[in-house]
Amino acid sequence: MHIEKIKKTAPKVSELVMQAILNAVDSGTIKLNEDLLPERELATALDVSRGSLRESLAILEFLGVIEPRGNRKVVVKTSEHLQNVTDLIRLSENFDAVTDFVAFRRVNECAIVELACENATAEDLAKIARCIERMEQDPTDAEADPEFHMTLAMASRNALFATTYRLISGLMMDLRTRFLSKPGYYQKTLSEHRAIYEAVARRDKQAAKRIMKQHLKSILLFGTKGDGVEETDRQ
Repeated sequence: MHIEKIKKTAPKVSELVMQAILNAVDSGTIKLNEDLLPERELATALDVSRGSLRESLAILEFLGVIEPRGNRKVVVKTSEHLQNVTDLIRLSENFDAVTDFVAFRRVNECAIVELACENATAEDLAKIARCIERMEQDPTDAEADPEFHMTLAMASRNALFATTYRLISGLMMDLRTRFLSKPGYYQKTLSEHRAIYEAVARRDKQAAKRIMKQHLKSILLFGTKGDGVEETDRQ
């Protein structure tokens, strides 16, 4: 199996690996249900680190492009499906897409917190609280934020919301990592997470939706203005 080395010109290795596999499927170098090269050989062929390759393969596996079979990984989707996934990943690298992502999340996550107010069990609430504790203990933990939202989605008891959020969360991870370095992002996010949790715990749908909208507005402001502060609040 011959795969061309990737040219590191795009912002994310995951997209480059995706494109390399897409090209190999298109050319017939990789056939459906054929084993991928072993990890070490594939990393060498693509000229990427094994760590970067593992991250990329994990994304592909989550998106259903490849499938683990014992110690092997097999491509199970066509090049057309691969191209659709590549286009979706490319969106996450475009800051112009932040507005679209936030608008999409607003529709979904306001519904999620409303359902969580109805359906969350004591165990769900304990898991949500632990996500907040995790943020408090390690401000550099980029995974604690999406874990909070994922736990809320699971508490909604709606499988479609949970699955959709998991996909979007994976695509937004690079943005979250960048936001963590921005002054005020961690403190504001933690405060809003606490408020959302408290509203869900007391089954207050209106408050939960209102705070979630504010939280997503903060994310949009950090993405577009850099500090999460509205112009009216500066005066």
